[in-house]
Amino acid sequence: MNLQIVFKGFLELALLAGSALFAGLVLMEYRTQGPHPHPPLNGRDLAHSAERWAVWMGVKGLELAVRAAGAFFGMLSEASAEVGEWFLDRRHHQTR
Repeated sequence: MNLQIVFKGFLELALLAGSALFAGLVLMEYRTQGPHPHPPLNGRDLAHSAERWAVWMGVKGLELAVRAAGAFFGMLSEASAEVGEWFLDRRHHQTR
């Protein structure tokens, strides 16, 4: 039972380290190549191609998240401006 707990802990740690490594690779690729990198395919080195393809898919997911966040924050900014305008207009009418 103790060996199983230790193994589970090492497995979780390895999964966390792999996720951090993958996130780092995706961020580095996004930073260097931008949101539109070319999908790397090489028939001679399938393992490296699979790794590069996974990073490419991560970059595409990050691009989608950045676009969605931009649209979301744009809507929030517009709504905030409208609320501010409403508040100032209401305050102006109350001071008259």
